[in-house]
Amino acid sequence: MADRYRAGPMAIVLGLLVALFYGSGDFFGGLASKRAASPTVVVGSFTVAAVLLAVTTLGWAVVGELPTPDGRDLWLGAASGVIGPISLALLYRGLASGRMSVVAPITAVVAAIVPLAWGLAVGERPSAVALGGVVVALVAVVLIAGAPAHEDHPVDAAVLPVREVVGPAVLAGLGFGVIFILLGETSGHAGLWPLVVARPTAIVLTAAALALVALRRGRPLGPSIVPARAAWPALSVAGTFDITANATYLAAANRGLLSIVAVLSSLYPAATVVLARLVLGERLHRVQLAGLALAAAGIAAIAAG
Repeated sequence: MADRYRAGPMAIVLGLLVALFYGSGDFFGGLASKRAASPTVVVGSFTVAAVLLAVTTLGWAVVGELPTPDGRDLWLGAASGVIGPISLALLYRGLASGRMSVVAPITAVVAAIVPLAWGLAVGERPSAVALGGVVVALVAVVLIAGAPAHEDHPVDAAVLPVREVVGPAVLAGLGFGVIFILLGETSGHAGLWPLVVARPTAIVLTAAALALVALRRGRPLGPSIVPARAAWPALSVAGTFDITANATYLAAANRGLLSIVAVLSSLYPAATVVLARLVLGERLHRVQLAGLALAAAGIAAIAAG
């Protein structure tokens, strides 16, 4: 069981890897969404993740090292599989509003604060220095994810009022935060079984919702659920990063404080904006650069604590 007073160096490293993998997955998911509808990209990336999980589980069975989860681990995984698609739908609703600079930071910060509060409530006690680093990291997330629009990212002229997008953003963040808690509460001997349950649950729910919408609007089922062929390379990479991030998060949460690991994981926008700069040549706004510097300072404080 993790020390309730220290994050542990391995947990910190794993938490940062989670942020790297989540952010990379978001980047490639964004690329895929330029070639197919976002909800179908979710179904496709989740399917890729499920296949990878099945192969991994089969490998465990062959070598005789299959983990032995208890019923609670499986229920926690199933619950995260239900909450995940709902949270994504709320996030997409908010992002589609034209207020991305409002939605992104709210969602990321709420997703970090929920498990932080939970960890403190159940008795985790990070040092004052580590908590200071957490606060700095949360501010960094706001700056990185919420940079104002500039010539690379002009604001949509038809944006909704802020008050109409705050609700979906907060609810999406709550959902993601609850998923952090659910996966963090699984046992150390559960292996990847919570994810083995979660991903098929999410796929079925998302595909069923898309099919229902298609039927009500008189659209063909296939294109409404299956991503366009051009999107598969990018969404396959996104799905691989997604499941790697979740598996790494399970390992991190079992080795360190949930209140610290979740906040480190919430730094994922940093990986997304850096990849956008390196791959797409997008210019980093000075606010984002300040956020990256603050993130480094926050990580240093957490490690020192």
